[in-house]
Amino acid sequence: MTSLSHTTHCGLPGIDLIPFGMHACHVYDSREELAAALAPFFAAGLARNERCLWITAPPLPAIEAIEALRPHCGGVDEALAAGALRVRDFDEWRANSGRPTGADVLGLWLREEERALADGYNGLRIGGNMSVLAPADWPGFMAYERAVSAGFSGRRIVALCSYAADSRPEAQVRDVVQAHHCAFERAAAGDWQVAAVPAVTPEGAGVVSRTPA
Repeated sequence: MTSLSHTTHCGLPGIDLIPFGMHACHVYDSREELAAALAPFFAAGLARNERCLWITAPPLPAIEAIEALRPHCGGVDEALAAGALRVRDFDEWRANSGRPTGADVLGLWLREEERALADGYNGLRIGGNMSVLAPADWPGFMAYERAVSAGFSGRRIVALCSYAADSRPEAQVRDVVQAHHCAFERAAAGDWQVAAVPAVTPEGAGVVSRTPA
């Protein structure tokens, strides 16, 4: 494993390399924008031999997420059968994982990374839609997100968390950005760009590079 790169490809048009250990976020306005971020993100992971774990929620449930991925990636069914790709609705994933919360979830991700590496993958790629959060969950979940940013440092994990714009006041959007290493946003031309980079960056390669023009 020591010969593996500290970076991997993001997959989002406009953004090239991202460092392992990255815990990023984006705020989406529509189902189409959610799919436009996560489908190429996971396609890039599969192309680079990373195990991909996609936790879905409305407005893009698991069965529709799989269909959204197909135009970006050949061999989706084979990846699902092999366990290289796992796509689960949040309620199903939580029930099958023993209903973990907080630090338990962080530990679960770290164990998933260890299993992925032991199974011969180059790393673990995670994405989750946070539309299931209730208002009462917010303070505790932001503490969890900050712990994830610290806990992923030095690990062969990249993660992209999705938050719906229409359900979050501006103060909560700031909370989200500050709890992650960086935030991505979609520019008018359709490409993606880094919207914000807080002071905390992932260990080893604290840069996100744009796709060369």
